[in-house]
Amino acid sequence: MSVSGNVSFLGQTTSQINRLKDLRASLDDLQRQTTTQKKFDNYGGYGTDSLNLQFLRNTETLTESYIGNIDTVSSRMEMMSSNMTQISKLGSQLLSAVHLGGTADVSSINLFAQQNLQFVKDLVNQTFDGRYLFAGSDAENPPFVDDSALNSNFINQINLWLGGGGNAQLTGAMDGFNADNLGLAPGLATSGALTAHISANMDVDYTVKADQPGFQDILRGLAFFANLKYPDPAAGDLATPAEFDAALKHGADILTRGVQEMNDSAKLLVSKFALVKDIKESHKSDMELLLTQIDRIENVDPSSAIITMQLLQNQLTASYQVTKIVGQLSLVNFL
Repeated sequence: MSVSGNVSFLGQTTSQINRLKDLRASLDDLQRQTTTQKKFDNYGGYGTDSLNLQFLRNTETLTESYIGNIDTVSSRMEMMSSNMTQISKLGSQLLSAVHLGGTADVSSINLFAQQNLQFVKDLVNQTFDGRYLFAGSDAENPPFVDDSALNSNFINQINLWLGGGGNAQLTGAMDGFNADNLGLAPGLATSGALTAHISANMDVDYTVKADQPGFQDILRGLAFFANLKYPDPAAGDLATPAEFDAALKHGADILTRGVQEMNDSAKLLVSKFALVKDIKESHKSDMELLLTQIDRIENVDPSSAIITMQLLQNQLTASYQVTKIVGQLSLVNFL
């Protein structure tokens, strides 16, 4: 009887210890849940929801990357659009200052054109985060590189015109200047497109390069007016006032065309910018839905977890007290 009683008491004690361990483990898990607000430490704890949760988390990461790409490209597009609008405005300002057939304003037109030309060159070489905005994929190198070439090409042609070369020679040379002649970087010709991956099935091309027609014609028109001279017979000039008027009109036509081309390019960029913003709003809506689904699977209700933890603490305290009382029982207590 004595051996049997001892064995039975040992079994009861072992069972009680195991129950206390289970209660303690449950309490520890509830404490972790209230601290992290997560039901489990790893995907394995979620059972059949594990694969769905991993899919939702991967989708969340991708969506965040798309939104990040959009934020980056949106900042660039905004600055590019602003610069293009300013370049167009500078061309329009000079057009307003040009008075066909006059001589008194040639010097002021020269000065105005030189100032605007310098401003345009600065805008063409605008950078954002260390990248040249109008250089295409060759974003580490400036798109405008040779101011002296630009001006010397026009000075040489205007001098030839003043010496009797004729308007056909002058306008033909002006119209024939290529990107290199206008001071633009040779690398622009082979520079690739700028694209951003903004959704699973969509890349946006936001390329605007400084060798596009609008940039070239505005540079062409500003450089022409910056260096144009009125024929002076006393200095030996052979060009006539009529030829001057015709040359002035041709320069204004070039500048007008450049402003229109720049405006068209700016409108296209604005439409792409609007699309990018719409895609971002769609991603933000998707993100809210994703987070709601993840929260439903992954997170605990802190209030419920705290209440359960308090109940478990009371239960564990009572179990410890019972264990203590049972452990103090002895035959002496009943004698």
